[in-house]
Amino acid sequence: MDYCPCLVTDPCTKALYLLIRKSALIFAIALLASPAFTQTTLKINRPPETAVNLLQLSEVFGAVHYLNVACNGRSKQEWRSHMVELLELENPDYQLRSRLIAAFNQGYRDHELQYPVCSPAIARQIQSIAKKGRILSDALADPYLK
Repeated sequence: MDYCPCLVTDPCTKALYLLIRKSALIFAIALLASPAFTQTTLKINRPPETAVNLLQLSEVFGAVHYLNVACNGRSKQEWRSHMVELLELENPDYQLRSRLIAAFNQGYRDHELQYPVCSPAIARQIQSIAKKGRILSDALADPYLK
């Protein structure tokens, strides 16, 4: 997918988009390397903060989704699609899945209240969110890279 759902003048959104795509690829590779697919006893020990990081990343997805919708229109659903992909790759239990969806929605609503219309402040906010998303993605990918 070469299309980047970002503000034309904001390279930070593209950087976050590429980071999220990288994280999704890492999750996919880790999933394919899991025992269910390889029939081996390979077990990745995930740190206890994984659920917290997933919740925060879900909130980041929701925030970026709203900011993208605010400036590019409701037809832009790429970030929601990334959230759906995260849920499919993680395949969390019912309780965690509900919490991840709630975090996504909370990120969306928080930014909807803070930025009711597209403005230059959105570009600065996306930059801030990109930094947070980078840290979370790195934390989530780390156990799979060891």
